[in-house]
Amino acid sequence: MTSMKYTLFLFLSVFMVSCNQEKGNAESEESFNCNLRISKDPGRINPFFAPTSAGREIFQYIFLPLADFHPDDLELEPILITKIPETKYEIDDDGNKLVAYDIEFRKDAQWSDGKTITNRDYLFTVQAIKHPLSKALAWKSYFDFIVDVKLDSTNNKKLTVYMDGDYMLSKETALTTCIMPAHVFDPENKMKNLSVKLLLDDYEPVDTTINNLIENINNSMNDKTNVVQIGPYKLIDYQTDLYVVLEKVKDYWGAEYKDNPYLQAYPEQLIFNVVPDEVTAITMAKESKLDFVSMRQSNTFLELKEDTAFNKNWSFHVPQIMMFYYIAINNKSKVLSDKTVRKALAYLADVDDYIENIDGGLGVRTSGYFHPTKSYYNESLPLIEYNPEKAKELLNDAGWRDTNGNGILDKGGKELELDILITGSQLSKNIALLFQESAKAAGIKVGITAKKSSVMRKENLYVFNYDLAALAISNDAAPDDPFNRWHSENAVPGGKNTIGYSNPKSDKLIEQIRLTNDVDKRKDLFLELQEIMYEDQPAIYLYCPLQKIIINNKFDATTTAKRPGYKANTFKLAS
Repeated sequence: MTSMKYTLFLFLSVFMVSCNQEKGNAESEESFNCNLRISKDPGRINPFFAPTSAGREIFQYIFLPLADFHPDDLELEPILITKIPETKYEIDDDGNKLVAYDIEFRKDAQWSDGKTITNRDYLFTVQAIKHPLSKALAWKSYFDFIVDVKLDSTNNKKLTVYMDGDYMLSKETALTTCIMPAHVFDPENKMKNLSVKLLLDDYEPVDTTINNLIENINNSMNDKTNVVQIGPYKLIDYQTDLYVVLEKVKDYWGAEYKDNPYLQAYPEQLIFNVVPDEVTAITMAKESKLDFVSMRQSNTFLELKEDTAFNKNWSFHVPQIMMFYYIAINNKSKVLSDKTVRKALAYLADVDDYIENIDGGLGVRTSGYFHPTKSYYNESLPLIEYNPEKAKELLNDAGWRDTNGNGILDKGGKELELDILITGSQLSKNIALLFQESAKAAGIKVGITAKKSSVMRKENLYVFNYDLAALAISNDAAPDDPFNRWHSENAVPGGKNTIGYSNPKSDKLIEQIRLTNDVDKRKDLFLELQEIMYEDQPAIYLYCPLQKIIINNKFDATTTAKRPGYKANTFKLAS
């Protein structure tokens, strides 16, 4: 069955490429498609409902926020709105400090069904996400800081959003949100009297009409076709584990803004081919079945770069992507709740060797969760060097000793045995194997279990049913808000703090960081937080990889530090 499915995939890929060539010849030289490789099925293609990294890679062309960080300078760029608003400070009737942003949508901005975008769409989105029954969980903690939204009564393109006056990401939260089409989900405006202020309190969802409306929004999370949205592309075809096809929106309103990288649409179609195996992806690239390949294997990437028969047709890009690799440690585990044991494990990761021999030197080490490119990265914290003897010494201090001479440390009659989860990628497998070997030298028996990411999250990470897990985290260009991933409030089943990290001191700092707008003061808090987390060693921090991208020379294309490292809608045919 698998073989038949893959044969179908190859046939469809060749078919789409040939259609692309015929279409280009029939219409004009400027009509062209772009075939891209993604390594896994994207799953949900919706920004509101916890998409995968592959889902994010695709929905950026369908859904658009009000503003986003420009791929070149990473400064906020208006997309749906006329300009980035100034920050206004106000005091409400109760004496609370607020920040306000006057927002105006572009007059010509419209939904894919031709309806104009209005201020009601913004208000509706805030109402829907803040509603207790909403399953847009990833957004809720950010929207908690939206205090009120007031619509301009004379101009349906204008509104003012009021944020908690101290929240560090007030402007980013107000502007980088995507919006929902109110006219689709609430055509009769049944949410009209549901004020944002009402949702701030202990709102009881007793209105069945509104509850049903919210449930309809929740049920839309897996929709892929016939989605009313704003982007320059629409999804026209999707086959699970095979491909996703996006097509340029005809007569797109954003085409007038030729300098805006989010509104551009040069390829006629963006065809995302699901190709898990990198060797297969390279073969397809050589056979002109792929135009773009994002790679994990540095050695293969570097070999291709030196291959004169191949590199004459391809450009090679290594942007510093906002991502890092790490080994998660279950801090709720009886054994791993001891920070001395966690520190010992950190000494067993030969990170320099990983970078050089697994990733071809294309990586930068990090001492903690925050990316080294961020201004508040704590450079004073020394990188933990590979030292199995130091690890064994720390384990002995924690009471783990080899009492029976079998080479495995034990304590209270129980041997020190751990399991490391991997996603199945070659990179995670290689790291796990090397870590397993180092751990054995220190007296720890480490098993390796491979699972799909989605299964791992459900069966292990979200319920703290694991020891170790080799994972990657992607960061955004905005300043980090560590609340979701590191505050103890989220160290619960289903929460984002899947490591289960908890420290009252770090909790307090995280809360202060969220409520500090002053950049210099916030930096001091970030530096202190990193010192505490470094001492606790809640995870084994490895390194930040350089992105490895190859693009066919027929395109004039650039890459970016903003994830996922490129914007295919901006690819042009080379002159």
